[in-house]
Amino acid sequence: MQRRSIYIVIFSTLFGVLAWFSVTMREDYETTVLSPFVLKEIPAGMAVQTPLPRTVQLRFRGEGWRLAGVLLAHAPRLVFSATMLPAGHKPLTFKDFADRISLAPGVRLLEAKPDSLLIELGPAVRKRVPVVLDCLAGFREGYGQVGPTSVAPDSVTVTGAESVLRTIDTWKTEKRLFENVRASLDAEIPLASADPYEIAFSVPSVRIAISVEPFAEKIIAGLPVQVTAVPASREVILIPPRIEIVVRAGIRQLSALSAGDFRAVTDYAGIAADSTGAVDTDVSCPAGVQLVTKRPEHVQYIVRKRL
Repeated sequence: MQRRSIYIVIFSTLFGVLAWFSVTMREDYETTVLSPFVLKEIPAGMAVQTPLPRTVQLRFRGEGWRLAGVLLAHAPRLVFSATMLPAGHKPLTFKDFADRISLAPGVRLLEAKPDSLLIELGPAVRKRVPVVLDCLAGFREGYGQVGPTSVAPDSVTVTGAESVLRTIDTWKTEKRLFENVRASLDAEIPLASADPYEIAFSVPSVRIAISVEPFAEKIIAGLPVQVTAVPASREVILIPPRIEIVVRAGIRQLSALSAGDFRAVTDYAGIAADSTGAVDTDVSCPAGVQLVTKRPEHVQYIVRKRL
């Protein structure tokens, strides 16, 4: 008897919910969807030279049951042929949008954002531009990059309206951040989106390669300091004439380095303008090698007339 009472309560509750839902869904509601915007049949040799949205926001009103059909189905697509665009500088309007959408009886299109859209075509051109990486690699402690970053391809062909491509000299990749890197990196990075313009690319992405090795430090002793641009009538004696530097790089690169791979210089003009008796030195390192420190930081000097 008790079990039968439970069934009656459950059935009554479900019936009440269904009845309420049926009545509620007969009322009018509003809903907003994003409708893909598609422009097709662009004449050969022409391209869109005005910004185009990827989607248009549409607001509908109708009975709950019928709006549910709009939400459950794929969003209606706004498809236009470039050969049927309004002549001159006339934009597509809300009426044009409404004419492209098939709706169930009782469902109305109330609003579109944007509510009008000006589309202009212009001559299409191609242009080869370098790819600019928009990525950053952070390395685990004790590791670092060896050599330059490889990008393939390092340039792409972009196709679009002449008026749009006129101001484009490079093209970026999408933003990427690689963290805690401790092994050589090989990754594919998509090119940045062209929105809101219609631009085609010869490739959708580029591949980057970064060689990563454990890093270490090495002391380079006895590096001679050269003085540049010394007048013929002058002689400069440095104290000390040689310095010691500490450099950081990949282990394999460090093992092959010697003092002959570095250059330490100071310019005579700096000595002539100095009043402290000591000047800085500028150390040039091979590519991929970081200067950690130099000892001493400054060298003293004596300037005398050449005999």
